[in-house]
Amino acid sequence: MSNALAIATVSEALRLLLAENLGPEIDEAVNVETRRPPTEPPAVPTITVFLYQVTPNASLRNHDAPTRAADGTLLRRPTAAVDLHYLITGYGEESELTGQRLIGAVVRTLHESPTLSRELIEQAVLNSSHLAGSDLAVSPQRVRFTPTQMDIDETSKLWGMLHHTPYALSVVYQATLVLLEGRADPAAGKPVLRRTVTAVPGLRPRLERIASRPTGADDTTTPTEGPVPLGRDLVLTGTGLAAGPVTADLGPRQVPVPAEHVTDTQVVLTPPDDLPPGPHRLRLVYGGAARGLESNAATLARQPSLVGQPELADRAGDDLVSGTLELRLDTPVGEEQRVELLLDELRPPEDRRAHSHRFRAPFPAPEPDDAHALRLPFKDVRPTAYLVRVQVDGVPSVIEPAADGTFAGPAIDLTAPRSDQD
Repeated sequence: MSNALAIATVSEALRLLLAENLGPEIDEAVNVETRRPPTEPPAVPTITVFLYQVTPNASLRNHDAPTRAADGTLLRRPTAAVDLHYLITGYGEESELTGQRLIGAVVRTLHESPTLSRELIEQAVLNSSHLAGSDLAVSPQRVRFTPTQMDIDETSKLWGMLHHTPYALSVVYQATLVLLEGRADPAAGKPVLRRTVTAVPGLRPRLERIASRPTGADDTTTPTEGPVPLGRDLVLTGTGLAAGPVTADLGPRQVPVPAEHVTDTQVVLTPPDDLPPGPHRLRLVYGGAARGLESNAATLARQPSLVGQPELADRAGDDLVSGTLELRLDTPVGEEQRVELLLDELRPPEDRRAHSHRFRAPFPAPEPDDAHALRLPFKDVRPTAYLVRVQVDGVPSVIEPAADGTFAGPAIDLTAPRSDQD
């Protein structure tokens, strides 16, 4: 997901990609510019990169629907999926075939490197002050360029739009996919008391279910499904899992699995304590005689827990309260993870719905001294007691159940000014 600067960032990154990859075939200075083809041919060798059309992506244009509930409440942040269409033109001395040589270098570059790398996008943003704030570099969706085949009639129509601009040798590329995320914050998801997951069997080796149980518990302990907090072992069930020595490819970690914890239908492993919160891909990779064999990929949600109680660092207002909460998690949070503070009224009256609030932490976050510590601002909430959750990349923190079937904490009481609480 990216903000509204993504389209311009793709154009600048494409310009930079072409400018840095003209050699060794082109050994002279070339201007690479993000502009429409000029009405007068440039005096020096030039490549123009012209974004002439932005279209909805046919596959994902309705992927986020519906975004609102029947009462109009925003359920998920709207996301526009678009494709970008570029006309790339080469200019130069015709007697030296400069334009043809430039187009050859463009085609070779985009066939050799069709995807914009994160490093290239970051460099494009740093080189352009008008792109400050672009977050395309951290988007999980990579932009890929594919050539567009156009016949004479389509080419004539395209150049016909460029009034008083003479035709020059050019190529057309489509950039797929750019996801533009909306600014509105959706309503916070309600706490979940129970989960039901259905597994679909498939080919072997096949992971069918991911559950967890307390670390060190014996096989008589029934594993439970859902997000996995610290202090729990993963219990993976499926078919054909004992194909050989196995390592769990778990997000950024590789976790060896002892042979005694592997059977044909079950694998038990302990995730690393420093595994960041949020969703992670889990795949079993085999060695020995089965070297190169891999299971299907499944998704594990690492769930953070608050250590101690949240503390109110500062407070302002009486009728509506604003301030900053200081919290500490049992798992480290990465600099590029999206963090949100969720506040749900702890004991609402029976005649109305509970107040719920969602606050996004600054992104990208400044590099912290302690990856476990968070300072999360909130604004304009009613002074009452709130259940406190921290959501990291979509995975909310652990909450404590109460004896009456509701939730007990972690909580923060905002009914009194901080001076009174002290």
